[in-house]
Amino acid sequence: MRFILLFASLFLFSCNKDDNEQIIPTVDDLTATIEYNQIDGIDSNLLSLDIYYNNETNIQKPVIVYVHGGGWSIGDKSSQIENKINLFRSLNYILISVNYRLSPFPFDISNPNRIKYPDHNNDIADALLWIYDNIGQYGGNKNKIGLLGHSAGAHLVALTGTNGSFLESKGLSLSNIKGVAVIDTEGFDINEQVMNGDNQNMYINAFGTDIAQNVNASPIYNVINTISYPKFLIAKRGNSQRIQYANDFINILEANGVSVSQVNGSIYDHSGINNAIGEPNETLITNMLKDFLVECFE
Repeated sequence: MRFILLFASLFLFSCNKDDNEQIIPTVDDLTATIEYNQIDGIDSNLLSLDIYYNNETNIQKPVIVYVHGGGWSIGDKSSQIENKINLFRSLNYILISVNYRLSPFPFDISNPNRIKYPDHNNDIADALLWIYDNIGQYGGNKNKIGLLGHSAGAHLVALTGTNGSFLESKGLSLSNIKGVAVIDTEGFDINEQVMNGDNQNMYINAFGTDIAQNVNASPIYNVINTISYPKFLIAKRGNSQRIQYANDFINILEANGVSVSQVNGSIYDHSGINNAIGEPNETLITNMLKDFLVECFE
């Protein structure tokens, strides 16, 4: 009889506790891989993106779209991503890392049918269309999208943020992008790199030698004062010539009324400035990027 009474008391206590306690759901970090496009003969991984989000999908969060580097010919959306995942999760942002078709490696500049400009940028535009149409399912705010790119990926986001034709071909516009963070590239003037750069074959492999097309592929030639552009952050580094390429682009942006933040990350090498983003206790690049994105998403 005592056992029965004790069991009943425990049962009632348990019921009352459940009734009175507020159950706080656990926030789980999640990852999803999505094919944003399909093209016959192309590896599906090259047309895919990884979404780093959490199960609070009822809360609309800013979205950071990261584009990797690799000379437009190598690399993957998983490269140097861990610090970025941790950073943007700590800010309660959604991070999306995007792949795109790659030009040949080893370089194959004699092949007229190789993957080259504008294929890379068309893929980025396709990915952005998928993101704009679908990211709400993952708790993302389609009206708060920022771009982040390193090296060749920095060129791709800079061109996406200045040459509106790529977004317009998908029914989007430059107004759909709130900010563009460009991390260490010399690819602001493609003609200059094709004709005089230290890596001519890499640029020819990715862009070809047609002057008019390469003007179109150059962020610096796509900024005009009759168009509104997203805010820009330029993280520059390296020798004086490399920094001058960045400064020339900054000057063009500012001369046309574009809001520009800048930081000199020459304490890092080319790979290190990318990995610095979100690295524990790193302040130079990470803090500048965080402040920039807060301003973009106000």
